[in-house]
Amino acid sequence: MQDQADAGTRERLLAAAREVFAERGVKEATVRDICAKAGANVAAVNYYFGSKEKLFMAVLAEYMQAAHLRFPIDMDLAPGAPAKDRLKAYVRSLLYKFLGDGDPLYEKLGMLLTKEFIDPSDQFDVIMERFIMPQHEVLLGIVRELMPESDERSAHLCAAGVVGYCLLFDHMRAVIRRMCPEMALESLGVELLANFIFEYSLAGIERMKGFKE
Repeated sequence: MQDQADAGTRERLLAAAREVFAERGVKEATVRDICAKAGANVAAVNYYFGSKEKLFMAVLAEYMQAAHLRFPIDMDLAPGAPAKDRLKAYVRSLLYKFLGDGDPLYEKLGMLLTKEFIDPSDQFDVIMERFIMPQHEVLLGIVRELMPESDERSAHLCAAGVVGYCLLFDHMRAVIRRMCPEMALESLGVELLANFIFEYSLAGIERMKGFKE
């Protein structure tokens, strides 16, 4: 019975933290508010997670796991699909993980994830090792296949460019909306944006084939 009670408290803390972090951000969220929403003692966060920051990483890990199931890297392509198709699927997957698919809570958590990409906290290494690096290795594999004659640094630069384009439209969404409203995410839509980033990235990779400094 105690194990069930512990599991229940932990899940309530995660659910409450998900909403509080999404609403207020990590800095403004308080342990007291999270525990009050979860119906738990204020000491519960330290007991189950160690700190507010580690609780946030647990929320991100839960988010990343759910996002991977909803938007897998291959977006359910058939096995053995061409590298170009896998690149397009990867871009679509990454954008949906950052931008969401219309769920307001999911979108806010995606924005918090993007902030960690831009300015990672000390605890983010856990997410990097468990989720980000394995997925990035998949992207590197695709890029290497598309530019087999190029050196390793060029492959890494091209892979970083693909991710960078995706991050740009998420992290800069408010600025883009002010500068050019017709280019705002809500005007373009994820699918159109994914197609653009795919074609733009593919052209860049094609241009970089065989490039050696």
